[in-house]
Amino acid sequence: MKTNWAMLLLAGLLTSGLSNGVLLAQDGSQEELLERIKKLEERIAELEGTSKATSREAEPSGETAPAETAAPEAESSDTAPILDFFKATKISGYVDAYYGYNTNDPDSGIVDFRGLDTRHNSFQFDLAKIVFDRPAGETNSLGYRIDLVYGPAADTYHSFEPVGGQQEIIKNIQQAYVSYVAPVGDGLTVDVGKFGTFVGAEVLDTIDNFQYQQSILFGFAQPYYHTGVRTSYSASDTVDVGFYLVNGWNNSTDNNTGKSVGWSIAVSPNDNFSISQGYLGGPELDGINSPWRHLFDTVISASVNDQVEVLINYDYGYDAEVQPDFDRTAWQGIAGAVRFSTSGKKWAFSPRFEYFADKDAFATGIVQDLKEITLTADYRARPNFSTKFEYRYDWSDQPFFVRGADELVTSQSVFLIAFVYSFGFGDE
Repeated sequence: MKTNWAMLLLAGLLTSGLSNGVLLAQDGSQEELLERIKKLEERIAELEGTSKATSREAEPSGETAPAETAAPEAESSDTAPILDFFKATKISGYVDAYYGYNTNDPDSGIVDFRGLDTRHNSFQFDLAKIVFDRPAGETNSLGYRIDLVYGPAADTYHSFEPVGGQQEIIKNIQQAYVSYVAPVGDGLTVDVGKFGTFVGAEVLDTIDNFQYQQSILFGFAQPYYHTGVRTSYSASDTVDVGFYLVNGWNNSTDNNTGKSVGWSIAVSPNDNFSISQGYLGGPELDGINSPWRHLFDTVISASVNDQVEVLINYDYGYDAEVQPDFDRTAWQGIAGAVRFSTSGKKWAFSPRFEYFADKDAFATGIVQDLKEITLTADYRARPNFSTKFEYRYDWSDQPFFVRGADELVTSQSVFLIAFVYSFGFGDE
């Protein structure tokens, strides 16, 4: 407890003054009283100065506090590399499950004409995914991304791997690449490794698509992924360009010594409209480097307003059959979808129509024209929890779909309900 010398002396002064004052008054002397008061005032001032100095010594000034508190923080930074890693790396992912019913009731239990495996009359876990992502930022900076996947969709996604045993090694790694921003113009981003394809309007992650069941184009006209090098550059505020040098279509290890090349250009004159054009070409036949397979891909995305979105995807491709004269085989298709959302984004309704012409039996194994229509209602209890109620009708000008044991018919109907829960720091 601090001692208030001034108050004690003042009390003493008053006491002394009162008693002595009476005596001095009796003696008739005032000069002695005034002299004593002056000495007491000087003593009070001296004691107050001593008290303040003692207080400063006992309580460190605010100037030294930051230095004392900064040391533990620096020590924490040096001894917590794991915490620093997670601060710089975003972790996200999702879990995906569904139930589907095909009115053709195929004995195989498989819904025909799906790029990724879809089961009939079965509650099905489809895919679990976790992503570690540290994007490259400024010029000369490095980043990376690793997407780990597990489930039936991961198996069929990697079913085209050309080298025996490669599918088992690579099937749980959807993407894995290192990024570098080279000092070219405003920054040229270079990714090296395995990454999703740059063509098409849909992705593996069903929560990011209008529909749950991906389009014919996604499964039969386009590749899923590539291994190699890709670059991207923003030529202006409205134009982005890319260049790609890869093994080919869906192969972590190349099936020949040739490489595929590609380019893309995306133009977005405003926030409500964008159009992108991509090309991919290269040798895809096993063991030989000619002829080339070519694919031209166009995607148009438009927002009429905050509640209406339009998505159109057109593909044209051609290759050569494995025979002496290398007859040309071509395919093409177009898919268009509209998404209507409520103002709060809890509900959305999206119809999609698609036409696919496999005139040389390249994609489906028989010459046919295929069509499909899909109606999807998407309910979001939370922004990161999607429940999709879906009906899809496929039909062909040829008996292509299996009914029962082995009967071939020209159409099929599939009813499906899907649940996708995504997670990630900041996503909820």
